[in-house]
Amino acid sequence: MLSGSEAFGAGLGGLVEALARNRGTALIALGAVGFLCLAFLSLRTRPPRYRRGRFLSQNEKRFLCALDEAVGEDYRVFAQVRLADLLDVDAGPREPRRWRAMRPVFGKSVDFVICAAATLEPAAAIEVDDRTHLLSHRQERDVFVNTVFAEIGLPLLRVSARRSYSASAVRKMLADGGVDCGSARTGFKAMERL
Repeated sequence: MLSGSEAFGAGLGGLVEALARNRGTALIALGAVGFLCLAFLSLRTRPPRYRRGRFLSQNEKRFLCALDEAVGEDYRVFAQVRLADLLDVDAGPREPRRWRAMRPVFGKSVDFVICAAATLEPAAAIEVDDRTHLLSHRQERDVFVNTVFAEIGLPLLRVSARRSYSASAVRKMLADGGVDCGSARTGFKAMERL
């Protein structure tokens, strides 16, 4: 009885003998092996291809339409704004301290930022909280984001996700939070979290 390695060697030797007798089959087999090797290597070295992603969820799109109508021409609404674009760190001249302070902020964004149309100064931010905000890691993120907004003094409104929104209901919600959407002169007043 042959051991495993001897059987493999005998099988391989038999294959080589058969291929040596039939050169056409040998060339086809060699070409197939070469093609498979090249295909495998190209899969390993080729970077993944990009495809278009989702910019806003359907719920966020519906809310944005109502929000745009609610704030009118006095304000502009920006979607998916990075936290890093809304704040800076007072860390002094030491770059490592600044980097450590900014690291938790990178990769985080808020759903909407409302800015005064004339100056483009941020006046408030809005998060539309859907069911994902019930997950523990999202709750930790929300606590961090709430803390950051309190520290930088920019009001953050939290809105529960709904199937539909009306501009009048959004306008009332903003007014209940202290936002005056009717006058460019008064702008946003101090808002409380909803």
